[in-house]
Amino acid sequence: MDHDPLKEEPYLRSKLDEYDVDVPDFPIKTTRWNRFIHLLASPAKDPLDSIVSVKGGLMALKIVPAVGTAGLVTLHALFFL
Repeated sequence: MDHDPLKEEPYLRSKLDEYDVDVPDFPIKTTRWNRFIHLLASPAKDPLDSIVSVKGGLMALKIVPAVGTAGLVTLHALFFL
């Protein structure tokens, strides 16, 4: 596990040693507010994606509410009139 691939490449090692990079310290823990904002900003999964992606899915999204409404109207007419 101590294999250093740059030992075999002295030219590459010398070029990489020329650069001096200062990495700033970033806080590791986030606040509750930042986590809440991240939750609100994260993309949501489309719940209708699995229905629309099938062959008759888009038609079902148009027909099922109409059939359901007609059924509820029929039940209302039978029981309450």
